[in-house]
Amino acid sequence: MKKDIYENEIIDNWVRLDDNKKDTDRKYKELSKLLDPMYDFVLAFSNYYNTRRDYGFGPELTMIEVHILTQISDNPSITVTELAKTWHRSTSAISQTVRKLMKQDLVYRKNSKTNGKIFHLYTSSIGDKLALAHKKYDNIDILKTRKKLLKEYSVEELVAFDNICASYTKLLRKSEKK
Repeated sequence: MKKDIYENEIIDNWVRLDDNKKDTDRKYKELSKLLDPMYDFVLAFSNYYNTRRDYGFGPELTMIEVHILTQISDNPSITVTELAKTWHRSTSAISQTVRKLMKQDLVYRKNSKTNGKIFHLYTSSIGDKLALAHKKYDNIDILKTRKKLLKEYSVEELVAFDNICASYTKLLRKSEKK
């Protein structure tokens, strides 16, 4: 059925802004069948991503918080600007997350010796332990999830999915820059 949508609505076809309501509604109904599952995935993953969880040590953190903590642990003296580039977020958004981690005594900062406006970030011993616990948690979760998916999909299909996600992300990031 989805293959038919590609063949009938996408390949060798285009949408025009001057399409009439009937054609627009029909095309929307068909094309939405392709994107609705992705929208559902994005919403479900967003909820999963923003849920605070216990990584087996330390305070409960969201995925962004624990991944930023882990990146600081793996890259001592990293700056907010470097984190912002990696995470495709504003320095303000990353600073807010770093401040939360600092309030929990997981991260601390030191002034740069060459520029007073730059702060280098480090994890405390508690932050390092939580980062390690997070890696162990993620290793188990990734393996468990992929093994469940392998019951329904081949390795090739999962690799294709990973590649498609990477390509789709590139398209989205290019459109952000316009």
